[in-house]
Amino acid sequence: MTDEIIFSQVGFPVFQNKVYRTKEAARNAVCGDVELVQCVDSGLVFNRTFDPELLNYDTDYQNEQAHSPAFKQHLANVMKIILRNFGPEKTGVEIGCGKGYFFELVSDAGARLTGYDPAFEGNNPKITKEYFCWDKIANKPDYFILRHVLEHIASPWQFLAQLAAQCRPGTKIFIEVPCFDWIVSNNAYYDIFYEHVNYFTADVLAGAFESKFESGHFFGGQYLYLIADLSTFRPPERYAGKRFHKIEMKDYITSLLRKRTTASGKTFIWGAGAKGITFANMLSEHSLSIEALIDMNPAKQGRFAALSGLPIVAPAEIFAKLENADVFVMNPVYLDEIKSLVDKINVNLVSVA
Repeated sequence: MTDEIIFSQVGFPVFQNKVYRTKEAARNAVCGDVELVQCVDSGLVFNRTFDPELLNYDTDYQNEQAHSPAFKQHLANVMKIILRNFGPEKTGVEIGCGKGYFFELVSDAGARLTGYDPAFEGNNPKITKEYFCWDKIANKPDYFILRHVLEHIASPWQFLAQLAAQCRPGTKIFIEVPCFDWIVSNNAYYDIFYEHVNYFTADVLAGAFESKFESGHFFGGQYLYLIADLSTFRPPERYAGKRFHKIEMKDYITSLLRKRTTASGKTFIWGAGAKGITFANMLSEHSLSIEALIDMNPAKQGRFAALSGLPIVAPAEIFAKLENADVFVMNPVYLDEIKSLVDKINVNLVSVA
């Protein structure tokens, strides 16, 4: 591990996707610090101050993005990759299946899956509302799906090693994680937060497996994926790839604030996911008043955002107030979708990335 701190963030919520029933509860959200450093041996970027004891995933954890047509299209693309690599005769396990949307999407298309996630809220008997454990399954699967899981695990190489040690030779694994190269190249520093202890690049992830079948980037380059032979996992070492150095974000935030043009002074953030929650707290350091966060997920609407205490509202609820307002759009993938919703309103949409 190098001692150079790539990025630091002090006193931000440990959960960005957890919403709160009252403003007071939101403002009292548990907070932690981020100090990103890079492992010399594996190249992995991680938060060296991360404490998993601060995190408790429950039903107030709301990270479902499938209310957006753009994200549904992304999930459809992921499903195609899954189906062409893992036939219906194979059995699989999705670890960290969230609210179960993708799990049920792939299952309905013919995949034979079981799932595990403590934040699951539905009644699908094939999903267990617990963390995955080998003791829970009778037969070893032919493949695993890990979508946006490894970035949350304090010791990802140890976790993969434990999976590999128990699996049969030839067991495949599909991994999807955020791409740290995209974060850095797009100044997307709001995409760095406590929930994500690890930050992967394509070469770091690929370097952990001797046998790979398919890899690439999708969702506007924000995510990367890899399909590999899980039994060929080896803790990566002797990394010779890119080294990251200290990130400064002050100038970029200042440049974004200059894009505010409306005279009303009203400012909103579109997107109450991890990006929007983090960005709202970043802006509070610049003494900028935000009216609310806008989100299409009904489970977030009527709730409050961690630390900032800002209300989270539905698009339809806020349309009348958007006239002559500035709206920071947290994800460029959703920009066209949002433009179509506000095409009759005089609003200044500012794409953050």
